[in-house]
Amino acid sequence: MSFFTDAEQEHLRVARMIIHVVGRPDEEFTPEPEIEVQEEGFFRARIIAEAGDAVHEFKADSFVRPVIERMALGESTFQDGGQDLARLFARDHVRTAISGAFFVFELNVGGDARVYALIKYDYREAVEFSQAEGRSVLRAIVQAFVKERKAVQKICLVRVVDGVADVMVSAADRMQQAPDLTDYFAKYLGVARNRSDTELSDRLNEAMRESLNEVRQHLPNGVPAALRRMKEALQGRDPVTNDDVVNAALHAAGRPEDETIRATIEAKTRRCLRRQRLDDVAFTPERRIFDLRPREYVRTAEEVRLEYPAEQLGQAITRVEHDGNIVFTITTRRIVEDGTVADRSRARG
Repeated sequence: MSFFTDAEQEHLRVARMIIHVVGRPDEEFTPEPEIEVQEEGFFRARIIAEAGDAVHEFKADSFVRPVIERMALGESTFQDGGQDLARLFARDHVRTAISGAFFVFELNVGGDARVYALIKYDYREAVEFSQAEGRSVLRAIVQAFVKERKAVQKICLVRVVDGVADVMVSAADRMQQAPDLTDYFAKYLGVARNRSDTELSDRLNEAMRESLNEVRQHLPNGVPAALRRMKEALQGRDPVTNDDVVNAALHAAGRPEDETIRATIEAKTRRCLRRQRLDDVAFTPERRIFDLRPREYVRTAEEVRLEYPAEQLGQAITRVEHDGNIVFTITTRRIVEDGTVADRSRARG
């Protein structure tokens, strides 16, 4: 499943927030007070969009985890805890990092859980157009937060139940190749990768197979051929996102014109990614899962030649030896070509 369950996502609201400006590590840190929740829908949408499956976990020496737990238990106020989290982030903020805003949100997700979101948000320069005293005015807004996804530079989501923070966290860092984090952000959070590229690659391979099997009725050439096309479409992607996988599934299905079929393929593909705990997880898969086995052929004593994709053996094609004979069985939904071959020996005469 993704970080938020369906019920949590439905109930998710920003309950509290605090914001600090973070810049170079040599700049003095100024603690700010908690502020009233503003633009709740804007920030809720950004958080949901970034809430991928958990790939990282807290280490035993994390400084962030106990601060969040004290906030959840009421041993520390939200304001004091938010200031501590921002102070730690500002301390670890490297000289080459971009200045921006560091948000701490407390999220109400229904039920007994609380979720805390830590977000480093880039500033963007914007221009506001307005009317003043009968004339048009352009006013520069330097500290503007925009909806584009890449403006969220870093994010971490932590779920707390009964005062205990879940060891698994959802974390992403735009400044590093997904799903890895920059060294200073990983150090700040006190987290490490929990799932290797090998596990993620195996899960992606399984998600592709599952999704195509669930929409096999919409695949003109069957599952094995579609899987081959899907893998070919994903080769060279770095990293591979959920959107890339969906697009590859549509490509494998021949990009059907029927919108209902396209919607079904997308929904099934995303559901299989979620089932494999890859919801909104971007990473570079190991090349081995895209290796396409060569085509194989057999020529018999009776001058019969069979040629087929190697991955079809054991699926649409079976080969059994019995009483000294070799029996090939081909199972297909339909024949796409049926004709005769010219007699080359007669043509040469």
